[in-house]
Amino acid sequence: MSSATLHITPNTPDLERKDPMAKSKPNDTVSFETGMLAYARSLQISEGVFFGVNGDRRIPVEVLEKGVRGQSSEDRAKNPGLSNPQTVEFAVLPQGCTAVALDFSIRVLPKTMAPHACGNPAVGKAYVDLAAEYARAGGFSVLAELYAWNIANARFAWRNRFQVDNAKVTVRFSGEKIAFNPAILSLDEVADRDEMAAALVEGDRAGLDRFIEGMTRGLTESPFAFEVTWMAEMDAGQEIFPSQEYIREEKAAKDLSRVYAKLPVFFGGREIGQASMHSQKIGAALRHIDIWHEDDEYGPIAVNPYGGVQETAAVLRKTKNNFYDIRRKAEDVLAAVRNAKTADDIPGSVHFMLANLVRGGVFGSSSKTAEANS
Repeated sequence: MSSATLHITPNTPDLERKDPMAKSKPNDTVSFETGMLAYARSLQISEGVFFGVNGDRRIPVEVLEKGVRGQSSEDRAKNPGLSNPQTVEFAVLPQGCTAVALDFSIRVLPKTMAPHACGNPAVGKAYVDLAAEYARAGGFSVLAELYAWNIANARFAWRNRFQVDNAKVTVRFSGEKIAFNPAILSLDEVADRDEMAAALVEGDRAGLDRFIEGMTRGLTESPFAFEVTWMAEMDAGQEIFPSQEYIREEKAAKDLSRVYAKLPVFFGGREIGQASMHSQKIGAALRHIDIWHEDDEYGPIAVNPYGGVQETAAVLRKTKNNFYDIRRKAEDVLAAVRNAKTADDIPGSVHFMLANLVRGGVFGSSSKTAEANS
């Protein structure tokens, strides 16, 4: 794989088209379907925590409560246009601070190389063969480069990314440090290594290559750990947006209409709730690498079996090219990766399938083929 070019094929033909897939032997009965199949996630992400920064001093950002007097504005409101008092949680940059920081860590594990659990030995071996051939052709390096792009562009800061003008993403790994200016990188157009290197404000291209190679090894061979810090200039008192908790009705706090994620920490002689970002939300940002969905109205979306887009409720892979449609073509999938000499030869559908396995989850099936393999 060339270190200068990201090997992606957004408009790669699906598996029903002949190019670049090769036909398998008619008597080959390889299958990826079984009633019980599970993969452990390969990206183990910590909870993110927010700090206020004042020089070398770091102060936990505390989640607080306040009462607000809004107005009922929803359709068919009980008291339309009248006051709607409520109590909400909020977080702001502490007084005396000039910047905000978000810290988290990631451990990359080779969990995609074999199923965590599988109901059929032959099916399990088919997945092992798929991962091995995909690794040989350089497929995991493509995924690692895409994950690196979503770290460098600070997508994981979500709404906070747009609250600031000057920011930096610092990555520490294996005794090294590289840092990016995320504003240089787009969230919609994938950056290759040259473009990511151009966004470096600390470190060099060789360090970037070593970081991506480390993630690739983590996905295929042995664990690889690194730490990420997003730091941005911000005025004291400006609002910070942690993850928002989903509270089930039976557990809902009657006096709070908005609950933020927080972690207990002892600071200033008392226990406070430090504003946090859910690991799942950070993970959703990193897996915004589905560039193979073939819908021109959307850029990269988070990898998931049906191509669901939470922000718009669109489902881009509902009727074709979803994870389960692709894996039903097991013979063609395996033929494609076996015939691939480089990552350029791997169809986008296969990248999508493997990215779902990196994500992890339960992929069982109740189809007739799956039942026969259970």
